[in-house]
Amino acid sequence: MLVYSIEKNVIEEETGSPIFEIEPDTGVIKTAVCCLDRERTPDYSIQVVAMDGGGLKGTGTASIRVKDINDMPPQFTKDEWFTEVDETDGSNLPEMPILTVTVHDEDETNKFQYKVIDNSGYGADKFTMVRNNDGTGSLKIVQPLDYEDQLQSNGFRFRIQVNDKGEDNDNDKYHVAYSWVVVKLRDINDNKPMFERPNIESVVYENAEVGTTLETFKAVDPDQGGKGKISFAIDRSSDRQRQFNIDQSGTVTIQRKLDRENIPRHQVKILAIDDGVPPKTATATLTVIVQDINDNAPKFLKDYRPVLPEHVPPRKVVEILATDDDDRSKSNGPPFQFRLDPGADDIIRASFKVEQDQKGANGDGMAIVSSLRSFDREQQKEYLIPIVIKDHGNPAMTGTSTLTVIIGDVNDNKMQPGSKDIFVYNYQGQAPDTQIGRVYVYDLDDWDLPDKKFYWEGAEHPRFKLNEDSGMITMRQGTRDGKYHLRFKVYDRKHTQNDVPANVTVTVKEIPHEAIINSGSIRIAGITDEDFIRVWNYRTQSLSRSKLDRFRDKLSDLLNTERENVDIFSVQLRRKHPPLTDIRFSAHGSPYYKPVRLNGIVLMHREEIERDVGINITMVGIDECLYENQMCEGSCTNSLDISALPYMVNANKTALVGVRVDVQAECTCGDRNFTKSESCRTTPCYNGGRCMESRFGLKCTCPTGYTGPRCQQTTRSFRGNGWAWYPPLAMCDNSHLSLEFITRKSDGLLIYNGPIVPPERDEIIISDFIALELERGFPRLLIDFGSGTLELKVKTKKTLDDGEWHRIDLFWDTENVRIVVDYCKSAEVAEMEDGSPPEFDDSSCQARGTIPPFNEYLNVNAPLQVGGLYREQFDASLYHWHYMPVGKGFDGCIRNLIHNSKLYDFAHPGLSRNSLTGCPQTEEVCSQSEQTSRCWEHGNCVGSFSEARCQCRPGWTGPACNVPTIPTTFKQQSYVKYALSFEPDRFSTTIQLRFRTREQHGELFRVSDQHNREYGILEIKEARLHFRYNLNSLRTEEKDLWLNSVTVDDGQWHVVRVNRYGSAAMLELDGGEGRRYNETFEFDGHQWLLVDKQEGVYAGGKAEYTGVRTFEVYADYQKSCLDDIR
Repeated sequence: MLVYSIEKNVIEEETGSPIFEIEPDTGVIKTAVCCLDRERTPDYSIQVVAMDGGGLKGTGTASIRVKDINDMPPQFTKDEWFTEVDETDGSNLPEMPILTVTVHDEDETNKFQYKVIDNSGYGADKFTMVRNNDGTGSLKIVQPLDYEDQLQSNGFRFRIQVNDKGEDNDNDKYHVAYSWVVVKLRDINDNKPMFERPNIESVVYENAEVGTTLETFKAVDPDQGGKGKISFAIDRSSDRQRQFNIDQSGTVTIQRKLDRENIPRHQVKILAIDDGVPPKTATATLTVIVQDINDNAPKFLKDYRPVLPEHVPPRKVVEILATDDDDRSKSNGPPFQFRLDPGADDIIRASFKVEQDQKGANGDGMAIVSSLRSFDREQQKEYLIPIVIKDHGNPAMTGTSTLTVIIGDVNDNKMQPGSKDIFVYNYQGQAPDTQIGRVYVYDLDDWDLPDKKFYWEGAEHPRFKLNEDSGMITMRQGTRDGKYHLRFKVYDRKHTQNDVPANVTVTVKEIPHEAIINSGSIRIAGITDEDFIRVWNYRTQSLSRSKLDRFRDKLSDLLNTERENVDIFSVQLRRKHPPLTDIRFSAHGSPYYKPVRLNGIVLMHREEIERDVGINITMVGIDECLYENQMCEGSCTNSLDISALPYMVNANKTALVGVRVDVQAECTCGDRNFTKSESCRTTPCYNGGRCMESRFGLKCTCPTGYTGPRCQQTTRSFRGNGWAWYPPLAMCDNSHLSLEFITRKSDGLLIYNGPIVPPERDEIIISDFIALELERGFPRLLIDFGSGTLELKVKTKKTLDDGEWHRIDLFWDTENVRIVVDYCKSAEVAEMEDGSPPEFDDSSCQARGTIPPFNEYLNVNAPLQVGGLYREQFDASLYHWHYMPVGKGFDGCIRNLIHNSKLYDFAHPGLSRNSLTGCPQTEEVCSQSEQTSRCWEHGNCVGSFSEARCQCRPGWTGPACNVPTIPTTFKQQSYVKYALSFEPDRFSTTIQLRFRTREQHGELFRVSDQHNREYGILEIKEARLHFRYNLNSLRTEEKDLWLNSVTVDDGQWHVVRVNRYGSAAMLELDGGEGRRYNETFEFDGHQWLLVDKQEGVYAGGKAEYTGVRTFEVYADYQKSCLDDIR
């Protein structure tokens, strides 16, 4: 039988008694004294002996741990806690706690319960305490905090408590502890400035001088104790013409002449902007009422064109009323006085008289015009009578209006046989039944159609129809190319003439779509469409060559091509009085010449053409967007509208049936308007690329060497004495132009778009131009919207003629211009950890300026010249330019010329000299090394003048780009986490990958700092591609860049590329043209992105641990593929 005993016991200090005892026969250990204290001795060790009946012993050790009971009070580790917080922005309360407190309690387990003690001090009601998982307590805001409230601006002090019993058990004071909390408030910019008077009315005469003061606005900002600095501005949308200016004291002045007849009342929005970050803005309204002065001459009430029949005695011809734009309530209008202009021709003074009727038009006065003799239409068809009108203002205004009197025809001549030539251009051979012209007989009368009847001589031709009453011939649909001889006879019932023969020759020629989209165009003044094709002069009764024929000869001569290769296929009357006519022409060597070549050459020989053809050309290259704010207020894009319905011009002995082509002004930035869907016709592939349309959109398959997304040739080289012409820059009110270049020469013109000939006398001068050039190795930009030239230069740290590729970005809106060199990578950035605003010195990479007032847009329609200048020499003063481009030829290569996300095709310039496609200088470097010379198959060699490397196309890798990459499928809840072996650049981030998905959501790739406060995330949301990023670790200032017009859940492979430089970022999909590109290109706020090499880089979603071994992938990219992440 075993007997147990304690060999080494522990003794209680105070009494000397042993603490434990053991039952000898069972071995059960018990306490021998009351009340152990865990806080004093948490565990004990005693030695126990067991002895059997034979006297043999065995020893063992018992370890006894004292289990805790909650018998100790809690205690805050500080008597007073201090924190400083931003006031809340309105009622938006932060989720994050503003203070974490710690408690000391010797007990092992505690159920701490925290609370703010009600009424314990000012502000106690605005906060609450919560317990955290680790037992600490956090203070959170539950009511808005307002620094502008004077009581709150000094901060808050109140008490908090903790009890360690859990549930609200405050009765046992032994288990409760207290501490003070002091919260100090920081002022944030949460208040708008306040205007003293938010609505002011001002009355001013329309002849008020520029610089006249109207009113002064005053405003205060409640933030910063009312010491905030306020700046004033005018919301330009309320003052489009920029007629008013506000200075920093709030005083509004007139900066442009007012005109009551244009705008009688201005509602100008005045902005007061505070200096907070971000700033807040208040709005006030200035109503300017413009009073009339008599500054407009009276004119005819309408365009009177009375008909006076021939061979009638003197009689009253017409009564004429006048109108005046001035304010008649100020007596600045009627009654009007009329008289015949004393300087009128003798023949007019002998033929007509003008009399005043003072009581006419309800006392406004009117003129009565009468004839003084009879007239013969066959001598002269119309007379122009100048009439002087005077108003009743003080001083009075006088104006001259011209009255057109048409002599009406009487059938007083017999007809004689006639013949006619009709030329029909059949667009794509698809003309419907078309009227092509009237049967012509020689007759001095031209209004005697009702007296005539027309018949076929013999059988009707199967391809043509005749209207017997009007003599109109209709060509039936499907008529083939060729010459047709038609014979008719005409009857006149007044002169009872029968069977007068009339012959018509019809020539039909098909004209392809290619000819029309490659056509040049001119607008001519003072000549109708009929005058342009007419061969018969009724005054001299003789035949002469038509202006159309002479123009065709001139074109064939200037373009150095055969006459039959030139087609003038459209002559259309744009305006009847006074006449304006639009003419369209094409010409071909083997392919059709480009419009930029046709228009450019016509422009350079304009005076010679005008002289030899006898026309007045007012516009070369019809451009409805050329005159600012005429068709559109803002962006304006020309679209060519080609109709299947032909346009007929019918003159006596000739008729032309041409293609109806209208240039429509669309008030949008065409290159950035993605509302229309893409098709192979609207967005074709260049250079023989095959265009494929599928339900997933367009795709171009390109021949070798054409690397643009639509098979554009992206690069062109120049040798210092060349140039190349391309289509002009389209007009947009917000533009971005970028290009890259490489050179070793310090001077050279990169691009020029503007006038290439001096202006003609009396024409409306369009002096707009843009020029970008290198001058002594530094970039120089000149830009002129027609109201003065802005020059911008950037003093880069090193000159740009170093044989390396450089990139320049130009931005302009209606007032501001900016030039950025190499993404501003040379800028000096300083960012502090404490969240103070970063410092950004961009003087070595960026320059800004404002356009001299008041023009708002760059309107150019001459050729865009790349690499050099080909134009007539002229003096800058003719266009009122303040600066001229030096214009030295560029020696080097230019690539990737992009305007508003449209990539220019450099393959076939309209005209060029000493310029080649590609960049032989860098290609030579590429061919020298074994590796780079072989990479063209699945990559591109990117080289400077000194070194080259292979850049593999997406999906290929290896030194020579001949190893295909291996895609990975991401299943549900899968992700990849990367550890980087290099330190990522803080200023720039470039990410490129291929993906393929049918899912609408998922995160492709992310980089971030350790706590996910700074990040860049490439993701798919609602089937659209997004890149969102935040560079401020203290507060979220997220930017989200996305492609609105392209969905990517089509199950096809896509390539996406993100480039970030500081706070500027660019997002490109599948080559990044048009709707596949977006950017935010401002350097503001924080510029650095810190990436944690171990914890910050994920593909396919971000994994968060939810337990010890369980995790969840947030924004899971699933059931999809990724490949070739770079």
